[in-house]
Amino acid sequence: MFLHKRRILTVVRPVEGGIKAHVLNLLRHMQNDFHFTVACPAEQVVDFQDTGCEVIAVPLSGRLRPYDDIQSAWQLSRLLCSHKYALLHAHGFKVALLSRPVSRYCKVPCLVTIHGDLVHGGTAKYRLLYRKFERVLSSWAEGYVTVSAWLAELLIADFGVPAERIVIIPNGIILGHGEISRLGELPFSAEVPLVGTVARLAPQKGVEHFLLAAKELAGTFPELRFLVVGDGPLRSELERLCSELGIADKVYFAGFRQDVPAILQRLHLFVQPSVNEGQGITVLEAMAAGCPVVASAAGGLKELIKDGETGLLVQPGSPQALAQAVTLLLQNKQLRQQMTVKAKIFVTKYDLAEMITKTREVYARILEGRWPA
Repeated sequence: MFLHKRRILTVVRPVEGGIKAHVLNLLRHMQNDFHFTVACPAEQVVDFQDTGCEVIAVPLSGRLRPYDDIQSAWQLSRLLCSHKYALLHAHGFKVALLSRPVSRYCKVPCLVTIHGDLVHGGTAKYRLLYRKFERVLSSWAEGYVTVSAWLAELLIADFGVPAERIVIIPNGIILGHGEISRLGELPFSAEVPLVGTVARLAPQKGVEHFLLAAKELAGTFPELRFLVVGDGPLRSELERLCSELGIADKVYFAGFRQDVPAILQRLHLFVQPSVNEGQGITVLEAMAAGCPVVASAAGGLKELIKDGETGLLVQPGSPQALAQAVTLLLQNKQLRQQMTVKAKIFVTKYDLAEMITKTREVYARILEGRWPA
């Protein structure tokens, strides 16, 4: 593509789950074309060093923190201006908030990938301030990538980003090749029916709704057990909720696991109870693993699941709706099998190779001055 590798500065806030997987995949699969430097929080330097890329610690966070944000912007500007970077690639709204003024000051083009909605939690005043900043800065990036059509529509409607500056590149997963990780230890025998979720334990993931649904399901299916894979700030609160609901002996919090593909194959049903979701990469992984899916009709999840065909969609924030959908599938083996077949066909559209190819093309268009088309 280029006679020599162009230098790309990738900027990432503290990330786990789908965003982290997305960035790691780009770094691992595009190193033959570009020379990457990663700017990330100190606690994640080791994660990104595993890719073989140069990694620099910058005090980035997911929230507005004036002192740290000024320090981060200063470090990024020194880094960007002192090296011959061809492009700054910022992941997420908060990182973009800092990166666009820096890229403008250093006269380096900026690409922003949006993985989810603007902000979660915080006061109404905080969210309003954040959105005002975003409206002002939205024109300061050469281009935007979104992982779902829902996010692209949000950029256009809420922040006035021209449609021609946006390209939709869904997250991709490895399909049809590669070894499935060996299933690690779980406190359930292979015969026990298991319903689970995989998520960062944060407010937008709605795991409390899964647990409330589990309470209802436990009364109908005494043999059923529940698995929560992932970690995050709400873990202690969610474990306490299980105790209060009287289902602590039926729910296992597995924490962060390396064997998620094997876990998805072990589950009888996968539940995605998010109240806000940019896309839902774990839903794709569950589909590919042949695990039937029940998910909330939130954000980009509606693009992955055709209700009644590739899975079941329910009202976000409704434990009762989750429990009813899980009950329907547990009691209808034929429906589970039909959905699994259709979901496996559907998920072939989300090959990781396609995500890499499209991202590489976006880089080329910006670097060659062909953006927007």
